[in-house]
Amino acid sequence: MKYLFILLSFAFVDNRCSESKIDQEAISVEYTTQSRGRYKNIKINKKTISIIDKKGNTPLSKTCSEAHWNILLKALKPINVENMPNLKAPSEDRFFDGAAIARLKIIYDGTTYETQPFDHGNPSKEIKELVKEILSISENIE
Repeated sequence: MKYLFILLSFAFVDNRCSESKIDQEAISVEYTTQSRGRYKNIKINKKTISIIDKKGNTPLSKTCSEAHWNILLKALKPINVENMPNLKAPSEDRFFDGAAIARLKIIYDGTTYETQPFDHGNPSKEIKELVKEILSISENIE
């Protein structure tokens, strides 16, 4: 697992030399939020941005621009993917319908790293920038 973390770290280094050593086609992120009557699933990989705004609906898919992809990679860089399941949510409003339930997944080469549920709009500080960028990218394509 340490080897995978080191390998993923190289994927998110800013210089082009390191980026060429990792298969960016094998990286994707997924953000899901849901509450009673509301649902949104955002999937982003190097080629596409896909959004489902209601369970059972057909996804709205657009091409992921190189600029959006680079912003996402920059936000991914500081995240320790192996520690994602251990991140603690800073609030618990989702327990009483005060906030939608959110989850973040990072998928690399068939391995999924997923957070515990957290309040939509209030992720832990370790993933806050990434969640912000995912939401920003998704809002700009709709």
